[in-house]
Amino acid sequence: MRLPIIGAQQESWLHWFASAGVESPDLSTHTRHNYVEQDLCANAALAGQGVAILNHIFFAEELASGRLIAPFNHRCSDEIGVWLVYPESRRNTPRIKAFREWITAAVAADIARTEPQTAW
Repeated sequence: MRLPIIGAQQESWLHWFASAGVESPDLSTHTRHNYVEQDLCANAALAGQGVAILNHIFFAEELASGRLIAPFNHRCSDEIGVWLVYPESRRNTPRIKAFREWITAAVAADIARTEPQTAW
């Protein structure tokens, strides 16, 4: 709680704390670096400027190499949607199609890996 907070709205941090079972801290006077984009937040964290809430799917290489560290084995969803947008006329261009297929598969694999398994 002594490190500066990078990006993400205060509500996102409070949601994360609540999902981890931690009483909501007062973040109103906490040092903040207000970036919106994940890449800017990650770069600030990599530069040692504080802690960030990041989507682990996009930073798997940095996490695997130890350049970024997830100090807790806790993930939560903030229920904020993410949209992939592009011109309808470019829907099936090779780059867009490849990215759409990759991101869809990555999210599906992550959901399957993190959902509780039920034994029948």
